[in-house]
Formats: sequence, C-alpha cells, structure tokens
Amino acid sequence: MQHKYFDPANPRDRLGKKRYSRKRTIGTRLARSLHCLIIALAAAMPCAALSQQTPLNTNALLGHYSREGNNDSPTRTINNNIYMKLFENNWIATLYVPHPYAESVQPDTITRVLEQAKSETSTSAYIRGKFGLLEQNATVHIEKFGFVEDRIIYECGSLAPCTIKLHDGFLELIKPGVINEHIIKYHHVKVD
Repeated sequence: MQHKYFDPANPRDRLGKKRYSRKRTIGTRLARSLHCLIIALAAAMPCAALSQQTPLNTNALLGHYSREGNNDSPTRTINNNIYMKLFENNWIATLYVPHPYAESVQPDTITRVLEQAKSETSTSAYIRGKFGLLEQNATVHIEKFGFVEDRIIYECGSLAPCTIKLHDGFLELIKPGVINEHIIKYHHVKVD
C-alpha cells in the first residue's frame, strides 16, 4: 500500500536501494561505538575534574584574606574594604565593610565576624548586619566552593564563576570580565 502523497516520478519519494539496503559491517559498528564512547567521556570529564576534592592546607583556613588596596583608592571607589575567609567543608565567605569605618576595625574582629556570619547559615546566603561585633552594618556573602585542578572555583555574583589560586601568604581572585580577566590579590592575615 502506498501513501496517498507518494509520487513515483519524484526522486525524493523513491526508496533508494543504497539508502535502505546498506549493511553495516563490524568495522562501521565499531567506529560508531568508539565515537559514542569518546563523546560520553568528553562530556563526563569536566564533572570528574570538578568532583575531585583537593584538601586545603590548614594554614589557608587560619585567619582571613584582605584585599590589596583596602583603605586605598580601590576602597574609595567602591566604598568598602573586602575580606575573605575559607572554611572547612568547602565554604567561602566574603565580607564587605563600609569605608571609612573599616579603617578602625581590628583584624581579629574581621575573622570573628566572618566566623559568626558562617555560623548563622548552613546554605549559600547574603547576610547584612553588625554580627554583634561591628558598629556599622556590613554584608557577608557565603558560598560553597569546589576544586578544578589546583584552583578553587565558586559563584561570586559575576558573569561566570570566580577562580581562586592559592599561594604562600596570599591568594589571587580571578574574576571573569567582558574583555579581560580581573586578577585581585588578597594578603593572608593570620590572627591568634
């Protein structure tokens, strides 16, 4: 039985023997299987790289990190000093203290504020308050992070995830930009 729209004169409607009678050989089946395997592996590789957990040096968890340029021209531009702290179980907190008040805040207070803010939530969050330690309201952004190779990667509120490269005594925050990456240095501040 033929379909009512079938036209034997039209070459597009003919069932060509080459198209439907081609037998697959073992070689073509093997090539197709290898091709599918390669595509599946390529899709799974980024997930495997992100899931591998690189343990943090316990030294990186002590104290906090202070942005280079705090109390200088970058601070006057955005009206905040910025501090970061890494926590166990892959958490990171970023603290924004308003300027010029930030100049009077002691380093041990910064660390305690970050720890207090982290203790107030078990999920990613933005928290604003004095945290029982500050005289003015500050904002803390708390986020979960992962590892890609030797770098930390986390959502920092920009176009794409931010990357952190840890060094001895400082870290580099790499923020994606429209044209270039922005690399911001943070100095490690250890407090007792």
